[in-house]
Amino acid sequence: MSQFLILKALEVTDAMLFSSTVAETDYPAWAAGTTYADKAMVQVLSTHSVYESQVAGNVGVDPTTNPDKWVRVRATNRWRCFDKSNSSRTTQASSISYVFAPGVAVPMVAALNLVNCTSIRVRLIDPTYGTVYDKTLYPGPLPIQPDPWEWAFGEWSGGQSITLWTDLPSFPTAKLHVDLVGGPALALGLLMFGAPRAWGDMGGVDGGVRVGRQIYSTREANKYGDLTLVKRPSAKRSSFELRLRKSEVDPLLDFLDEIDADICLYVVSRGYESLVIVGIFENADVVLERPTFSALSIELLGTI
Repeated sequence: MSQFLILKALEVTDAMLFSSTVAETDYPAWAAGTTYADKAMVQVLSTHSVYESQVAGNVGVDPTTNPDKWVRVRATNRWRCFDKSNSSRTTQASSISYVFAPGVAVPMVAALNLVNCTSIRVRLIDPTYGTVYDKTLYPGPLPIQPDPWEWAFGEWSGGQSITLWTDLPSFPTAKLHVDLVGGPALALGLLMFGAPRAWGDMGGVDGGVRVGRQIYSTREANKYGDLTLVKRPSAKRSSFELRLRKSEVDPLLDFLDEIDADICLYVVSRGYESLVIVGIFENADVVLERPTFSALSIELLGTI
């Protein structure tokens, strides 16, 4: 299998987000002189967040500093695709566009949890050299089974929910353009970009990768054996071994120590969407097998 990629994405800031076609008008902006009812919703643009009032007669209380009177519900629609959560999405019918000024080289871009998306175009436009990268991917609907009958007569699913670009050239002053085209329910769950770290020069991920789901739905039985089932989101899980060169062992362990409290993008294999995981690593152990190579055993858990 291929090398193991870990992307600790750049943090998107106001200075970095140059423009977007997604309006930031989810709810009225909070105003100090307005009295808000219980459960009233407002947005605060300084934090790009939506808040819900927890009391009646709520006046003059800043939502960003008073959690007893206001609760943060989520990011605004424009910023939702940067919150590293798999359960929220930026939505807009037909098209979504972002332009970023990262200020550093961006070799990798990832768009995840796509819905009703037919194409995504990624471009780098440098102020001196013009367009230095332009590639469009098409994550449109696909047959559920890859055979001729299904192509002609079968049911088609929503297509790919993940697209990756890993070959962007290094132009630190270039602007990054991301343009999505789709249907009326177009949605983007996560947009991540930055410089990935590649591990496993000795042969990459070994065979025998385990992949599955962490189930959070509840299943309770009463004394008669009747089940009460409550559906909740699930998360991706994976565990595998990675063949490492001797020179990779200490740098990888140091890097894992650096990101153990960060949500990152882990690409175990580009051939399976179930092996592209946004989340955390739970355990990582290295077995020093030979003088020149070692084996890393690692477990990944995706976010909801």
